[in-house]
Amino acid sequence: MILQRMTVKLGVSVASLTMVLFAFVASAASLTYPTRLIVMLVSTTAGASPDLIARLFAHQLSDGFKTPVVVENKGGANGQIAVQSIATAPPDGYTFLATTGATLAINPALYPQTAQTVMTQLAPVTRLARQDFVITARPSVQVRTLPSLINWSKKNPGKLNVATTAKGSLAYLTAQLLGQAAGIEFVTIPHNGGEQAVATVLGNNADVLIETITLSRPHIQSGKLVPIAVTGPTRSVFLPDVPTLTELNLKVQTSGWTAIVAPKGTPMEIVMRVQQELSKGLQSPDLMTKLGDLCAEPIVNTPDVFGREWQQEAQMWKDVTEKLSIKLD
Repeated sequence: MILQRMTVKLGVSVASLTMVLFAFVASAASLTYPTRLIVMLVSTTAGASPDLIARLFAHQLSDGFKTPVVVENKGGANGQIAVQSIATAPPDGYTFLATTGATLAINPALYPQTAQTVMTQLAPVTRLARQDFVITARPSVQVRTLPSLINWSKKNPGKLNVATTAKGSLAYLTAQLLGQAAGIEFVTIPHNGGEQAVATVLGNNADVLIETITLSRPHIQSGKLVPIAVTGPTRSVFLPDVPTLTELNLKVQTSGWTAIVAPKGTPMEIVMRVQQELSKGLQSPDLMTKLGDLCAEPIVNTPDVFGREWQQEAQMWKDVTEKLSIKLD
């Protein structure tokens, strides 16, 4: 009995000592971090808005840490290739993933088989920026406001054609929410990319477009598209005269965003150092100007705040996709 108690006590002591040593090593590592190059994976192809945003902040990180930050694109499979890569990377603070709200919050609802990886194997670092969507119409449709769009659709059920990106994308889901909230029926025409959706409307092959302000604003400024409403929580600084859907009494609010995550188990001391360095980008006039060129509003927050927002949004999209019976697996 005495030997058994001694063994138990010794086991507990060794376990406690191991935890203390691990914490000490992690803390010491954070003091010297980084000692080699950092890899920032990106879940989109090169040149896409999230990629450009990621590269701006990667440059900020590299300058701040005086260490190379290599950007590596892992596009494909709707972000799932990148998720698998970051989930299996060593949690040592030298590999991060820049990805989208669609990958982190919508995909778990659309691809139940991979939801576990996204929601349990990744650690939040920070959001980087928000990109709102805008609902526009081609001028020949003679729709200039949301009420006129709703009235026309109700008088002509099923005749309005709305161009979006692919089924399950944020633009596509926003269209479904709009139809549900407004009580209107229309045909949604999904496309492989935003540029194709824009081209369809400009070519008079669809009536309405739901796409990022980034892609839509040049055509709004040229008069080729008429802005009806933005989808974000507030009016966009890039289209300040265009009301939100909420202002127009529709309870629909969606935004695209880019964020940084790490492999689960990455030391919090390192996560916080990276987050703090990224937040310094908000003090860079050059970075802020370039974000503005992308119609992106900076949102750098703490891992805790971002983590809560991420979980809440993932639950929201789970509820939405279940209600609309949308699954892609």
